[in-house]
Amino acid sequence: MGHGVEDEVMTSDISARPGAEYLREKRLDVPWADTFVQGADGVDIRMRVYEPAARPSVTLVWAHGGSWTRGSIEGWHEACAALAALGTARILSVGYRLAPRWLHPTAVMDIAAATLWAQQTYRHPVLVGGDSAGGTLAAGVALWFRDNGLPLDGQVLAYPPLDPECTADSYRESRSFPPRSLLLDAWGEYAGSGADLRERLYLSPLHAPKLTGLCPVSLIVGTTDPVRDDVEQFAQRLIASSVPVDLAVSPAVAHGHFLDSSLANPVHHWIQTRLSLPTNRPPTTDGA
Repeated sequence: MGHGVEDEVMTSDISARPGAEYLREKRLDVPWADTFVQGADGVDIRMRVYEPAARPSVTLVWAHGGSWTRGSIEGWHEACAALAALGTARILSVGYRLAPRWLHPTAVMDIAAATLWAQQTYRHPVLVGGDSAGGTLAAGVALWFRDNGLPLDGQVLAYPPLDPECTADSYRESRSFPPRSLLLDAWGEYAGSGADLRERLYLSPLHAPKLTGLCPVSLIVGTTDPVRDDVEQFAQRLIASSVPVDLAVSPAVAHGHFLDSSLANPVHHWIQTRLSLPTNRPPTTDGA
């Protein structure tokens, strides 16, 4: 990954941005259990299912962040439990396989397998989502579902990096975490290098030849986040393709904010509002 200070703050799989002590507040325990689904190549993929209510009305399949090379179900446990405690949505956290041992599209297909399992197991709407690198993976899953003629009720993406070359102005103008050098290294470990990156299926929705037919998309990104330009460009492409989309650009959100397990986490509250939206909402963009 990067060099110097960035390496120090990314050594733990629960690290996402430097200089923040996340507040853990007491709340009612959310029942959870681990289970497994078979991946496309026959390998068992672990999942953790959080059941906040006796009869959840929706299931959100969640892909954790961590630059595609770090992160785990355990590292995201407090945050996923906090998210589940806010509402009546079942949260399914996926322990997908990490780079560089497993390269793209392994993680995308692991999350796709978990999403299919959720659809086969539960009778209510199933959405896919993720934070940071997990949001990128979730977007790839949605494209895979569309291309295979499979239904999906929506995608909920928190500040996903979308350009392996990190070319947008926001990467150079922002002084916020994560630095461009760290993201470039992370993309290299996950996807490799070469001129064909833009042609790799499901690596980034920005490179998809067309976005028509995608399920509804909800996006949130911080005002000073280096990935902001990518997220806004994605939203504009979705609108142009008549895909239902809503975009929140918030000064209250920082990259890695999903990991804050406090009751006031703006990302968690935003996700809860997205889970209650109808799937046929019209394309919109707004600040939040």
